[in-house]
Amino acid sequence: MLLVLMLLIAGLMSIWELRKMNNSFSDVIDNNYQSIEHALKIIYALEREDSGILMLYLGSVEEGMAVIHAADSTIAKSLIGLKRNATEPGEDKVIKNIEREYKTYFLMLDSVVSNKINTEDLVYKGLHNQFIKTKTEVNHLMELNQASMYSKSREMHNRLYQTMMPGIVSIILAIVFALLLNFFISRYFVTPLHKLIAATQNYKPPLANLNVDIKSDDELKTLQMEINSLIRRILSFHKSK
Repeated sequence: MLLVLMLLIAGLMSIWELRKMNNSFSDVIDNNYQSIEHALKIIYALEREDSGILMLYLGSVEEGMAVIHAADSTIAKSLIGLKRNATEPGEDKVIKNIEREYKTYFLMLDSVVSNKINTEDLVYKGLHNQFIKTKTEVNHLMELNQASMYSKSREMHNRLYQTMMPGIVSIILAIVFALLLNFFISRYFVTPLHKLIAATQNYKPPLANLNVDIKSDDELKTLQMEINSLIRRILSFHKSK
């Protein structure tokens, strides 16, 4: 019963720790993953906008505008998703930086589309630089979430090791307990019982006692004394005839 109780306690502790660990890490890791997905969509959309500008220069105005507007819509939706999944320290600030840099980039892009300024100078100097700044902030957000996922995975590994320890200790104690129990049962019960059986099998009248030495004072010693008493009564009965 003690062994079963030890294993039960260890099992319940492990289950409780695993459930606690799952509840604490699952949502955070899911949010990190979703944030990385949204960041990748933003980067892809930025590159599509860059391709749209190239289409405009090549004369495919309608196609280029369609690509730019579709990419802008994707970025707007992804920014909403980023805000919803922001869980890491400093992530809100990075998202605001992305919004600021992209707003500046899109205003410059709109100027290119509207031909309000010197487009050649803007594309090769200002717009491209702003494109790089926006992508840099998005990459910063991805690195933040990737580092968080790695940190959480390491923490989960350590917590898993800690969760396994009660079970390992319980198993070791159970083995030690089983070995000690086997030793005491063998020494104080099985061995004297075998001695008593062997002495009974080797008994030859008219000996008054079994030739066995049981040093314990438990029920086996009492059984030996009762067998010797029975032998003496049987011998006395046969002598009285």
